[in-house]
Amino acid sequence: MGLWTMTHLYQLAITVVVFLGVSILAAKTLGKCKTQVKYIPLQVIAVILLVLEVMKQINATKGGSYDLYALPFHYCSLFLYFLPIHAFYHGKYSHITDTVALACLASLFFDMFIMPDNIYSAANITGYFDSFGSFHTVTFHNLVLLYYMLTIALRLYKIDTKHDMKVMTVFLAIYVTIAAILSYTLKVNFHNLYRCNIGFIEEIRLAVIDSIGVFGTILYVVLLFILTILFAYAAYFLTRLIIKVVDKISGKKSA
Repeated sequence: MGLWTMTHLYQLAITVVVFLGVSILAAKTLGKCKTQVKYIPLQVIAVILLVLEVMKQINATKGGSYDLYALPFHYCSLFLYFLPIHAFYHGKYSHITDTVALACLASLFFDMFIMPDNIYSAANITGYFDSFGSFHTVTFHNLVLLYYMLTIALRLYKIDTKHDMKVMTVFLAIYVTIAAILSYTLKVNFHNLYRCNIGFIEEIRLAVIDSIGVFGTILYVVLLFILTILFAYAAYFLTRLIIKVVDKISGKKSA
């Protein structure tokens, strides 16, 4: 598995253009509405994601056995937990859940433009209507992209860099630790921790393990632990840059 294919280029180009249009339309029609109204599109997406997950879990039991890979412990599974909270909950601790949601959304958004083939394959795109697995993974991840774009367009975010960095660091550190334990306990590749889906990196990983044994595995997990957090930082600050550009174009004051 590589990073990009032409199939991804065509699919993402069309999808992003359509979603950009939807986001601009949403900003124009809902921009001056009450905050509760602005959250309605996000609430609809969050519910759809949960329904898709229920369908996925049912599908995973077909054939009389359960596919452990369907367990919701992948990085993108985090959206099942935090997007509904972000969309529906605005209470005392929303500053934490909102930060986690924005960090994860930003990470996926930019990851989709760096290595989309690591998220879903070209075969998933071309076979979109041929299997539930392809339909689910393409639909799920692209709905998350739309959620991110709508969040920015409707200004449904709060920026507090010092606070946000702390929350991202603690949360992602906990997630990767749990995902690593589950990956090696269940022998399931959550968050690429058990093996790497990117071919040339997997070759390096195996070579290092052949050379230094279990310490190679530990080194790989630690590096992925660090890179997950650093990538979230980078995506967060790129999102802030996007917000500044959007605000400059629209004439609004940046957060």
